[in-house]
Amino acid sequence: MKAKERTITPLPHPPLNKLRGVWSSRSPLLLFAIKSALAAGFSWAIVSSLLGEEAAALAVVSAVIVVQVTSWQTARKSIERVLGVIIGVILAVLIAHLFGLNFWTITLMIFSAQIIGMFLQNRGQYLATQIPISAALALLLGATAGNYPLLRMLGALVGGLIGTVISLLLSPPIYIFRARDAVAELMTRLAAAIPRLAAALAVQLSEAESREIYTHIRNLEQQVRATEQAYSLGLDSARLNPWARRARRLLVDYPDVLLALDRLVRQMRRIAYTINEPEPSWSEIVQKQDWALDYARLLEEIGSILVSAAGYVRSPATTQSSDLPERETLSTCMEHAQQQLRILQAQLAQDAKQIESPTDNAANPSISAGYRIAIRGAILTDLRRMLDEVHDVVEMTSHPSLSKQVEELSER
Repeated sequence: MKAKERTITPLPHPPLNKLRGVWSSRSPLLLFAIKSALAAGFSWAIVSSLLGEEAAALAVVSAVIVVQVTSWQTARKSIERVLGVIIGVILAVLIAHLFGLNFWTITLMIFSAQIIGMFLQNRGQYLATQIPISAALALLLGATAGNYPLLRMLGALVGGLIGTVISLLLSPPIYIFRARDAVAELMTRLAAAIPRLAAALAVQLSEAESREIYTHIRNLEQQVRATEQAYSLGLDSARLNPWARRARRLLVDYPDVLLALDRLVRQMRRIAYTINEPEPSWSEIVQKQDWALDYARLLEEIGSILVSAAGYVRSPATTQSSDLPERETLSTCMEHAQQQLRILQAQLAQDAKQIESPTDNAANPSISAGYRIAIRGAILTDLRRMLDEVHDVVEMTSHPSLSKQVEELSER
């Protein structure tokens, strides 16, 4: 079959690009506000016509509380609230019926509710806190309004049900695509940091700039954690979501991608740490050493491959820019980088055999040749591991099946 022709995606105008960024960041909040408002409105309309305004007010409160950003979280909180209210109300009714309302019964009831909540805490934090609250309200307000315990249970049940239904109906898979964008953004930032790390490796930056590179890489490690949280939210949004049946397939490879990126940034930090060792300074170690430039070029090549992989994650197959290389070209780049690594490893082995040569240390007699060999070996090991992780990322992100899934979702 003839390959699908790639088209060049025109760059958006800056104002439009800014509006898209604002919409992308604010749309989840807007959707959450809409779901909460609709759940509250429908709860009032339905319950007030069936059970009266007092029960409707409790249903509105329950609906607003249970609605969360994803359908799964909403259903879970709704179940926890209903169970917590039922357990708390039953406990309050039993104690009030047996012992009446006084200092000791209130103390006993709250103590019992807290103990029950402690045992059920592993089932849900909200369930544990809802039991003593519902028990206290049912006991105290039930003394003046005899039907309050029943109304509270009905309000929790109906409000939770309506909130869950609204959340199911209004749950587009935006968090799945936000997880995809977060992974692509992480890959892009890692790739952008690699050339600076290569410049520091080649002693093209000052000592202060090299230290900034190390700090920046530590910040990238924190972004890995934030991306993992975005993935978890995307995974949550795919559960109990009728609109995410196709989109959830995009999340299959992301755990492995994130694991590879986490290992990649750790290797980058190791190289940055080696460069910033105080004694001896990196500039003294690599003085008149051609291998530092060779290692820096390999590092830059790894970064360019990672940039292309990020483009495959971010761009749908139907709108991929012609700037993205073909998968065969990307594989060729990987093979070339691996070949360069093997050449550098062979050079290191050859230099290690000549470690006793008196000319090897002529540039800086204070630094032993053996120390340089050890440093080169450590950095080459980090580069090899980085290349392995990037290879895994490329295999997972540029796989034709992934692009086909994105294309199907874009056409829907």
